[in-house]
Amino acid sequence: MLFGAAAVPRAAVFTPLVTNPKLDTFYYVNLNGISVGGARVPGITAKLFKIDASGNGGVIVDSGTSVTRMTRPAYVALRNAFRAGASNLKRAPDFSLFDTCFDLSGKTEVKVPTVVLHFAGADVSLPASNYLIPVDSDGTFCFAFAGTTSGLSIIGNIQQQGFRVVFDLADNRVGFAANSCT
Repeated sequence: MLFGAAAVPRAAVFTPLVTNPKLDTFYYVNLNGISVGGARVPGITAKLFKIDASGNGGVIVDSGTSVTRMTRPAYVALRNAFRAGASNLKRAPDFSLFDTCFDLSGKTEVKVPTVVLHFAGADVSLPASNYLIPVDSDGTFCFAFAGTTSGLSIIGNIQQQGFRVVFDLADNRVGFAANSCT
């Protein structure tokens, strides 16, 4: 674990922490949109992720949650954009909470659409391994996002893997830098 200036990678991009006056135990950030395959996903706007007057909603960064959960309208738009961009891949049955899975058995390489999270002040481009994950030993891979009926969206640890995530409370911000450690 690193502290102080040594903990902040030079290549990190930062987004401000957002205060939820009703709940101060989580690290809230502003998510302004998501791109799939180089294009902003229509319908995914900052408005979907706002904290309301009752303290509901918002987006948190949480390493204790595995799968990123998004409000249902945002998730459906993201999922549909990804499915359209991955239409060349053979679909597989749903698996657990994942409703977008692919049969990649026998393949050594596939092309998938890129996914970029657009935070306030920081664009985070996810490696494919952070959003298309193996779920069995038969070559089934699933899109590692899920919807939620809760107003709270969560950036989970699958999407954080391979990044150094910096919680800079002194400057009230969260940073993301690709981690070169293996």
